[in-house]
Amino acid sequence: MKKPTLGAVMIVKNEEKNLGGILSDIHDVMDEICIVDTGSSDRTIPLAESFGARIEHFPWRDDFSAARNHSLGCAHSDYLIWLDADDRIDENDREALRILKLHLRPEKDKAYMLKILGRSDDMPDTVSYQTRIIPNRNGVCFEGRVHEQILPSLKRSAIEVEPVDIAIRHTGYHDRDVRMAKSRRNLEILTEELKAGKDTASQHFFMAMACIGMEDCEQCLEHLFIARQKRSNEDWLHFSYTVSTDCLLRLERIEDALTEITRGTIIFKDSPLLHYYLGLVCMKAERFTEAAAAFEKAASLPQRIDSYPLPPDLNTAIILQLGKALEKAGSPGRAIETYRRALKSGSQNKILNQALGTTLLQTGKIDDALLHLGKARELSSTVDSALWESLARVHLFQKNHDRAHALYLEILRDNPDHQHALAGILDTSIGLDDIDTFLSALEKLLLISGIPIPEAEIESLVQCAELCMKIASRIKEDGDRGLARHLAEIALRLDASCVNAYLLLADLSAEEEDTLRMIEGLEAALKSGADGEEIMKRLDAAKLSSSR
Repeated sequence: MKKPTLGAVMIVKNEEKNLGGILSDIHDVMDEICIVDTGSSDRTIPLAESFGARIEHFPWRDDFSAARNHSLGCAHSDYLIWLDADDRIDENDREALRILKLHLRPEKDKAYMLKILGRSDDMPDTVSYQTRIIPNRNGVCFEGRVHEQILPSLKRSAIEVEPVDIAIRHTGYHDRDVRMAKSRRNLEILTEELKAGKDTASQHFFMAMACIGMEDCEQCLEHLFIARQKRSNEDWLHFSYTVSTDCLLRLERIEDALTEITRGTIIFKDSPLLHYYLGLVCMKAERFTEAAAAFEKAASLPQRIDSYPLPPDLNTAIILQLGKALEKAGSPGRAIETYRRALKSGSQNKILNQALGTTLLQTGKIDDALLHLGKARELSSTVDSALWESLARVHLFQKNHDRAHALYLEILRDNPDHQHALAGILDTSIGLDDIDTFLSALEKLLLISGIPIPEAEIESLVQCAELCMKIASRIKEDGDRGLARHLAEIALRLDASCVNAYLLLADLSAEEEDTLRMIEGLEAALKSGADGEEIMKRLDAAKLSSSR
């Protein structure tokens, strides 16, 4: 018996920049590639032809289903995988696709759901599941002018949908303006359909999705409310609670967000995603014990396949947030044990090793922290500034200035304006007695902070300390207390009697409600020659603040 064939179908317009990537991935796996062009004016068509694709033309009429259905009608293969120009399929998944191809059923009575990994430079990664491989037979078609759906026709044809472990990377839109323009276009089409009488629950849900893409949270919430009023058993209902909760958080309506996601967890009591979101909202509300309970509940529930976006490794995200909640709730020991249990399950997870190492570092377990932060670094394919900084701090504590220095330099090669790494270079350069590197980093920090570089040559450590404090004061104004503290400490290494450094450290301690450290800073400032009235002013301000 002849084995069923597998072809690829696509609709494209002006995709010269993207199309070559996916065609390179699939051209030796597919029995045919059928591309429907909707009006390209660049070199999309000759590029597609160079990969052996058959080109069909279809005038664009603001209807994605019409264009996709035309592509289905042009293809001859028994099964079809529908793709976009910005999709990518890696080698392991191409091999899995080849294997699946060998097992396609001649009866053409099955469709396949693939993982879609959402990747964008400026958005969090997501994973969802989408029916991408379908039998090429009468009655199987897309529906809806935007957010085109294939599942309704598959259900009508009694075609089973089976999930398979094959991933498509959807690289998406890296430009916020492009994303918003796409959402605006979708909303216009959906509004036209609504005016024409398509006043359905799903129509309002898709309008809500267009609104969130346009960052219009109020309109998104209105359409979600209408959608739920019309029908409450749609497949998008579960996901809608993450959208509405996200909108409410963006609008700073934290208590409303808590009410909303709690309602979602009551309806979908076995959803790890919604309990995870409940934990996130509790964290935002600074209800850390409740957050930990929500994350523990999420961790106890089995994962579910969903056709809407999830974090790509929800289990790890839950454990990570559980650890953070336990730390905030004053239980760092439980946080450490949580991370250790997760790692013992066999996952050599970079994120969990990093979280464990950071928590161990904060609890003073330096050697153990170094071990796990080192493992996280080994598992990193690129420079992770936060991880590299944590490792550098451990090496600084151990007086390994050369190792810390090397880590800060790696961060700066990746991001020359990284202020924390530049401050680290100041710190390590003192330990290494490298005055040239110190001055170079100091000058860079002055430029980034918008502070004029002295015209005269810097001749003393006292001058260096004063410049560090100018930068520290500017950074404190910008809200980065940790970096401001580090620079003040560096200033004191340069000049142990730097009054401004002691005063800034006292101010930071006062803001953190650490009265003991504040008083220590003020006493040191007084001993170094600070004005007594200035000290009393700060003490009075602290007393007034504590009495409120």
